[in-house]
Formats: sequence, C-alpha cells, structure tokens
Amino acid sequence: MKLTKPLVLILFIIQLAVPAYMIYEQRTVLSEGVVYKFKTRPIDPLDPFRGHYVTLRFEANTDPIATSEYLRKGDWVYAVLSEDKDGFAQISQLVLEEPQNKDFIKAEVSWGSLDRGYYVRLPFNRYYASEDTAPQIEKAVWRRQRDEVDNVYAEVSVLEGKATLKKLYVNELAIRDYLEQEVKNNNK
Repeated sequence: MKLTKPLVLILFIIQLAVPAYMIYEQRTVLSEGVVYKFKTRPIDPLDPFRGHYVTLRFEANTDPIATSEYLRKGDWVYAVLSEDKDGFAQISQLVLEEPQNKDFIKAEVSWGSLDRGYYVRLPFNRYYASEDTAPQIEKAVWRRQRDEVDNVYAEVSVLEGKATLKKLYVNELAIRDYLEQEVKNNNK
C-alpha cells in the first residue's frame, strides 16, 4: 500500500509532463523558428474524431525530389528547404544525415524511386477550423483553382527539423481576415 501512492503520483506527473512538453515544443518552434511560405492546394475533409480541418497539399511537394540515396516508403529523411524566386518554400534535396547550417524538415518518404525522384509527407498538412469556418475556408481556397483567388499559402515555422503551421493566407490576408472581408462583401 505504501508503494501505491508514490507510483500513482509519478504516473500522474508523467501524464501531465508529456502534453506540457509537446505544447512547449510547438511554442518554441512557432516563436524561434524560421518562417517559410508554402503555396497550397487544399481539400476539405471531415474527420469524425478530430473535427473539421482543411487538408493542405503543398506545391513544394508536387514534383519528385531527386536524391542520390536509395530510399523506401516509410524511410525518414531530412527535406532541405530553400526559397524560389517568388519567396515560396521549396524542397531542394533529401538527405539521410541531418544537414548543418540549413533549414530542413524531418519528413517521411511516401513513394518514389531513385531514377524518378521521391515524394515525402510533410508533417503540417492540416489546418483545423470550426465546423462553420472549415467549409468557408475550403470554398475560398478552391476559388484559386477557378482563378478567382490569386494566392493561397501557409506560413510554417521551421526549427531544427520540426515544423508548425502558423497561419493560412488567401490573397495576402490571414484566412480569418479574408473570410470577414468576404462576409462584408456579400452583405453589401
């Protein structure tokens, strides 16, 4: 009986420490990370367990990435980041060793081959929103494919291989500001 109380207390502390560390880690990436702009191609699914979210597909991951390394599906790699001429993020290479003095994201190989290049799963592909907001975001973002919206991108903070989605933008406005503007325009 004497051993039970300390054991329960230790388990309780561990249960609090794990989510606290996860929150701390995300806040550190957001506050200290380098911000990259990733052009998006979204769709809007519903997950009954997690709620509404907009799944983001990134243009930085639409073309295969060449590497001299033989990789298999499920392998973890470092996706080295750079910016294109317009200031948007792109993956310049995949490497197995952690790069020094370069921004990178730890990512999982989803498919590909040595001769054709590889595709990776980026760890920040969901933007969660309320039940009312998610469909509005999806409509706003899909307008891009119909050439009604020029520019849709996500700001992502990157720090030591970890990445956290910061904000979603439509036509240079944060998504919430864009949706408010749309409501005002529709009420005129």
